[in-house]
Amino acid sequence: MSKRPLIVTVALLWGLITAAPVSADQASVGRIESFDTVLAVASSDSFPLGSLMRAECSFLVRVERPDGSARETQVCTLSDEPVMVPEFQGAPPDQAFRLDGGPCTWTSDYWWNVADSPVYADSFSYVVTPAGAVRATSTYPAVPLACE
Repeated sequence: MSKRPLIVTVALLWGLITAAPVSADQASVGRIESFDTVLAVASSDSFPLGSLMRAECSFLVRVERPDGSARETQVCTLSDEPVMVPEFQGAPPDQAFRLDGGPCTWTSDYWWNVADSPVYADSFSYVVTPAGAVRATSTYPAVPLACE
């Protein structure tokens, strides 16, 4: 019997035992729970009329890389609570609604809730289902965007 399979197995096990998770010392993770947000559930020429709804978010996870850039992922459910301007009130979409955007169009719910501060995303994407489920991701550059 050859010793090679045993040596390979021991080497693999040693690698697994001594390897640290890549993110363990290279990223920081923040999490918030149970907060509200407002988002678009439709896009039209008359936006924001009939296009916005409140959502209750169960959680948001923010992963910040060592260079300061970050990615946020949040999970929410549309709410029956009306938006502030009645004309803007929307309804759950008839089919899945996806919205993607670039710099300066999405602000971090994490920073609004942690520091009451507007921090703008470099990009964002979210989907709202007819059942009211919302899944959103947003990315942030290392140097905060200066948006008007």
